[in-house]
Amino acid sequence: MKYKDGKPGPQGDRGSRAVPISIMFVVLCGFSFYLGGIFCSERNRFETKIVANDVQSPKDSSVTPLHIKPIKFAECSSDYQDYTPCTDPRRWKKYGLHRLTLMERHCPPISERKECLVPPPNGYKVPIKWPQSRNECWYRNVPYNWINQQKSNQNWLRKEGDKFLFPGGGTMFPRGVGAYVDLMQDLIPEMTDGTVRTAIDTGCGVASWGGDLLDRGILTVSLAPRDNHEAQVQFALERGIPAILGIISTQRLPFPSNSFDMAHCSRCLIPWTEFGGIYLLEIHRILRPGGFWILSGPPVNYENRWRGWNTTVEEQKSDYERLQDLLTSMCFKLYNKKDDIAVWQKSSDNSCYGQLANPDAYPPKCDDSLEPDSAWISDAYGGSANTFKHDDSKWKVRIKHYKKLLPAIGSDKIRNVMDMNTAYGGFAAAVVDDPLWVMNVVSSYALNTLAVVFDRGLIGTYHDWCEAFSTYPRTYDLLHLDGLFTAESHRCDMKYVLLEMDRILRPNGYAIIRESSYFVDAVASVAKAMRWGCRKEDTEYGIEKEKILICQKKLWYSSNKPSSSS
Repeated sequence: MKYKDGKPGPQGDRGSRAVPISIMFVVLCGFSFYLGGIFCSERNRFETKIVANDVQSPKDSSVTPLHIKPIKFAECSSDYQDYTPCTDPRRWKKYGLHRLTLMERHCPPISERKECLVPPPNGYKVPIKWPQSRNECWYRNVPYNWINQQKSNQNWLRKEGDKFLFPGGGTMFPRGVGAYVDLMQDLIPEMTDGTVRTAIDTGCGVASWGGDLLDRGILTVSLAPRDNHEAQVQFALERGIPAILGIISTQRLPFPSNSFDMAHCSRCLIPWTEFGGIYLLEIHRILRPGGFWILSGPPVNYENRWRGWNTTVEEQKSDYERLQDLLTSMCFKLYNKKDDIAVWQKSSDNSCYGQLANPDAYPPKCDDSLEPDSAWISDAYGGSANTFKHDDSKWKVRIKHYKKLLPAIGSDKIRNVMDMNTAYGGFAAAVVDDPLWVMNVVSSYALNTLAVVFDRGLIGTYHDWCEAFSTYPRTYDLLHLDGLFTAESHRCDMKYVLLEMDRILRPNGYAIIRESSYFVDAVASVAKAMRWGCRKEDTEYGIEKEKILICQKKLWYSSNKPSSSS
């Protein structure tokens, strides 16, 4: 042994200490082995009990729930009755007019979030039931007389007494949407054989096109931006037709690539050939190979229509040729054309896309490193056939249980449904025969499974629940979530998520909140502060670690006057 200075230390009598130390070592090892055996044995018994509890979930097992302080929400002022936080016209002045970026999603910072309950308009009534709602709605529910005055000559809608009526007209089909779609089917036979299952309508008006396609077995997402007067998306959802706020501008649409079977523009005023064709590139991204793009209106049929478009025949001919050249460069081909309707088909032949590798090609082929869904996802798509089958069978069992807890599912009381955090669209698939439709939402921070939803012929969108959803208030009859707070509470404040649920849920609408026992009581406390009535129910498996809240939003009217400032 040496000290730190390197000098030798005293050695002592090594022989006299060797035996005691060796004996002590043997004794200590034996004793530690004995103790270790006892400890390991007890630990194994303890771990076995935990696993057993997890599987069996006996009724006497307990979960310490999350508790929150009592909370109370004030009413928003009455001028917030149509508040859309991330597309709020009050904030447009902060953003530019270039490419209408002001109409894109611009969510308020946390400091500007509203912590109040959005009131319905004065005179609001429970919406008319489907399918009658497709033809009429209460005027006081969507009190926008401007659109009636501006579009009545095109048969978009007309006001009669206390209702808006929807004759089924549009800018390019003032005589009725039925005949318009009949002609479209003549041009696209695939609309009748199951090839075309999903569609998107850009600049949807009051969604008469999407409403007509529902009877033809085609599920359509109607898309339009928020504006001060027309409230196109609000009319669509009030009628019971799928719709979402959005605009093709500088941000990608919240859909996966290769998702829709068909896209439609009926004089939607999108400048398709401007900015290098960036808007058409987005349509190309979301259309499946072999999918169809339909355009009616300028510059189609310019030979006969140009006089009504405040332009010259030469200008319209040039616009049409430029559009055709651009579509050809993107591997679209003209599929059919008659009167005011032209149809192009996206190529499914890779030879066309191979030609885009030419350095001089425009638009160029995307680099292989670019993720076509990268605007909205953070994780790679994953899963397996077994996972999908398990999810499908699981939801058949769950929906059967849900219908026992909430018999309104499958009745005319529930039309517009949102599954707030789906995986593969299992909830929607299990209710596909009911008179309702489901907006399937996949979290921007979850696995990218939305492509599977569209592959099943269903519709959906990406969304981050730390922000407001792209819809008007009072637009859904039923909201469903499955472990959303368990998955997202580390990022999103539960209070704001619930306030957003209250904003988009119709009065007398329902929420099915499936959550861990840790969150259920806290959610119920916030729901009570939002004037919801809730009851706690067991899951179909009767386990204690997970519960179901069945909630209903009450109808109430504002006692506040409009605010003097925004």
